[in-house]
Amino acid sequence: MKIKIDFKNDFPTVHLAAGDFDLYVNGFNGCDTVKYGKELSGQTATLKSLCELSDAVEKTVVCAFDTDNYGILKKSVGVFDKGKLLGISDMSVAYSDSFYMPGCGGKLYQNSACKFGVAVEDDLHSFSLFKSLAICGAELIIAVSDFTKKEINSILIRAYSYLLGIPTVLLFKNGCYVSNVNGELISPEQDGIYRVEPYTDFILKTTKTRLKR
Repeated sequence: MKIKIDFKNDFPTVHLAAGDFDLYVNGFNGCDTVKYGKELSGQTATLKSLCELSDAVEKTVVCAFDTDNYGILKKSVGVFDKGKLLGISDMSVAYSDSFYMPGCGGKLYQNSACKFGVAVEDDLHSFSLFKSLAICGAELIIAVSDFTKKEINSILIRAYSYLLGIPTVLLFKNGCYVSNVNGELISPEQDGIYRVEPYTDFILKTTKTRLKR
């Protein structure tokens, strides 16, 4: 599975998203805030443009942006596949003082290459979310943040990848980390394109505890 990661351009274009890869991921690179009220009234067409882009390049486009739901601001990531909006994932937990509100829980998305989960901003620090995505069948987790580069964040995704057996992608301000299932950071093959392989051999273990009456 090939993933192209873009942490420089503010808005995806056909030129950027076309090529020999399965997923195009654009981070918080300066894309305008998506205001749902204006999108619904037709005053703006950011979501429509991203749908059309995914249709034009015939692949999945993942794009991060701030959203404004009639005054409620959130950090969000939209997933578009071959002309359709598959969904929008909001940051589900907030660990710091912020005017961005947390939204719903994590979501899984399916494309022709794999089933993947999305984590947004502070979700990076929620191992329970990553574990839930893994239990529900994620073969890849894409974490998108507006953080600056920190060594602890590379340690986190390496640990998540190793413990859960899932390749993990982390975008941050002006950079990214990609970790394989062995917990190792990998380098791009070319032009920001990374090759990752999900680990699919698992044994489900359960426990049974007897409760006292």
